[in-house]
Amino acid sequence: MKMFDLTSTQIDKLIKASYETIILLGSSALISIPLGTIVGFILALYGKNRIYENKFVSYILSVLVSIVRSIPFILLMVLIIPFTYEFFKTSYGFIPSLISLSIIGIATVSRLVEQAIVDINPNIYNVAKTMGATKFQLFTKFIYVEAKSSIILGYTSSLVSLLAYSSVVYVIGGGGLGHTAIVEGYNDPWGKSMMWASTILMIILVQVIQILGSLLASHLDKKKRGRIWKNYF
Repeated sequence: MKMFDLTSTQIDKLIKASYETIILLGSSALISIPLGTIVGFILALYGKNRIYENKFVSYILSVLVSIVRSIPFILLMVLIIPFTYEFFKTSYGFIPSLISLSIIGIATVSRLVEQAIVDINPNIYNVAKTMGATKFQLFTKFIYVEAKSSIILGYTSSLVSLLAYSSVVYVIGGGGLGHTAIVEGYNDPWGKSMMWASTILMIILVQVIQILGSLLASHLDKKKRGRIWKNYF
């Protein structure tokens, strides 16, 4: 069998799997990016020796994020199943997959956003204070503006990680390219072309996400425009 000797049925399955992967990725990103960003801001600004120090809140959040990131994703999916069954009456399919991806996504995004904010020039806080900025203005007009390029790169890295995690959710009925690559590809003596095609589609998705994220980050950071794109290649 040739590597890409695909039947029309297999092509239809790949299209369906790609759609499932994109829907899962997009849905989990819509949940994890906003919530992860909020958690990241709290960790960066309310941690020890930070501008709005609150050791209790930052410690609790930091421990929770670290615990989630420490659990292997396939085990995290299994641990979440009883809760999805209790609240959504299902332990298999889209909802458990979405919740699993969203939880690991929030933890991943929060750490990357935290690091992006911690790395900005600390003098920005003094400038904001001198100008009489409110807390909301500090967040939106100073911190975000200063860190937005790094935050976008963090989002990009998080999306790539979510895409990788999405290849595992077929175990709990999430479908996607992971299912076609393993179940209908590797495990099928006549399905090796499905495995290779699924892998290449995943690679293409990663490259699209990475390039678009790098271009957007470069555009937002005018001082570094073109540098990220050049380094990418």
